[in-house]
Amino acid sequence: MRMRSKVFAIFFSTIAITVLFILPAEYGYDPSGIGEKVGLLRLSEGSVTINDEDSVNLIRGEYPGIPEEYDSWYPDVLGEPYSKTQDKIFSSTTIVVDLESGEQVEYKALMQRGDMILYSWSVDKGIVYTDFHADPTENKDSYPDDYFIRYRESETSNSSGSMVASFTGNHGWYWLNIEEHPIRITLEIAGFYSEIKELGRSFQ
Repeated sequence: MRMRSKVFAIFFSTIAITVLFILPAEYGYDPSGIGEKVGLLRLSEGSVTINDEDSVNLIRGEYPGIPEEYDSWYPDVLGEPYSKTQDKIFSSTTIVVDLESGEQVEYKALMQRGDMILYSWSVDKGIVYTDFHADPTENKDSYPDDYFIRYRESETSNSSGSMVASFTGNHGWYWLNIEEHPIRITLEIAGFYSEIKELGRSFQ
């Protein structure tokens, strides 16, 4: 009887730990409400990558290797896309985007091939579905119909990184508010682009 009581105690303790702590932290499910009070729900708001690399054509480049021989009088010259000299100073912009529940919007930076940007954006409350992608604006007849290239697709609360434009065109973000409340996205972007603008906004 005493052994059975211990087994039941362990069983119910495991259930309690799962409901109170593991479900809010790992899956964002908080039936007791404790997860939100102690901050565990924030742990579940990390990036969730949508793409499965095994099911898509993943384009990769190569970094310069280590040379077997080297002459310091005649160093290698690093060219594009790793190094590109500009005849203008870089731009920087901060954009605040407010989205109602179910609202979607697209922001794109117009960039020339080889131009680079640094970016960082975050959501004030919750997560957002995002598709970071680009479409060409020059030689469009040479590309397949409706062609675009994807940098990242995810459901997340924030993202930061850098990007070198592989072609001249629109490079930027589609955001969809999947929360049941309004959200605010703050985007900071710096680098070489001629303009950044909102291309469309609607409700899904």
